[in-house]
Amino acid sequence: MGPIIFSTKFFELHTLWVFFAIAIITTTIVLIKLSIKNSLKIQFISENAWKIILWGIIGARIVAIITNYNIYFYELSSQSLLHLLYIWDKGLDLWGAIIAITIYFYFLCKKSDQNFWKWIDVLVPAAILGLAIENIGLFFDGANYGTPSQLPWAVNFENPAVKYAVPIHPTQIYAFIYSLIIFVFLWLFSQTKKIKDMEQSGLIGLIGIGGYSFLHFLEEFIRGDDTFMIFSVRIGQIGSLIAISGAIIMIYRRYLRKNTSHLHSKQI
Repeated sequence: MGPIIFSTKFFELHTLWVFFAIAIITTTIVLIKLSIKNSLKIQFISENAWKIILWGIIGARIVAIITNYNIYFYELSSQSLLHLLYIWDKGLDLWGAIIAITIYFYFLCKKSDQNFWKWIDVLVPAAILGLAIENIGLFFDGANYGTPSQLPWAVNFENPAVKYAVPIHPTQIYAFIYSLIIFVFLWLFSQTKKIKDMEQSGLIGLIGIGGYSFLHFLEEFIRGDDTFMIFSVRIGQIGSLIAISGAIIMIYRRYLRKNTSHLHSKQI
């Protein structure tokens, strides 16, 4: 299976879009099951689904344009400006979508009197599973590829978009594996009595965000595709560090600080 499953004069079916569709369907099914299990109103998601998706696409597109400005602004013309709207060119950034959806979802929950943190516990595991499946599509597409490697599982890509003609790290498969492991861990951890008895929700989601971001940060060290750099640091690593820091701060504020204060008062 290559980047394109089949092609006609008028239409090309990309492998990436097939796995993206499978990821969306799987994420939706898991989200529904987890929502029901956690006594959340799935109607809240279904009624606002198109808005959430729209904001995700807008955020993903804006960040993709910023981080690949040399591709989209190679010239200033009406054609190049129109090209900014062509979202089907696979120019969508994961972190842009996550940031946009998280911000919009937070204000949507406040407006609709929904528990944002309970929804985070449901959305994060479902989204991570979707990311795992999407990475299979990225592998066949040759996107998000790695740097040259002599490891026995290094792969060759016969794809003009990949700049290396030697075996490279299959970073997409690494991402698939660690995303799947995180999902299984979150699923099993959420079933423990300690988590079920917790007064405050959100721990599952925050652990998922922190764990995924940490492993993605490490993955970026062996990524070989070109991206936007800030002080020689890949933009994906910067986004990962922000997400890790945010998750750690929120875990401390919501759970650890309360327990530390309680222990301290008991000792006094």
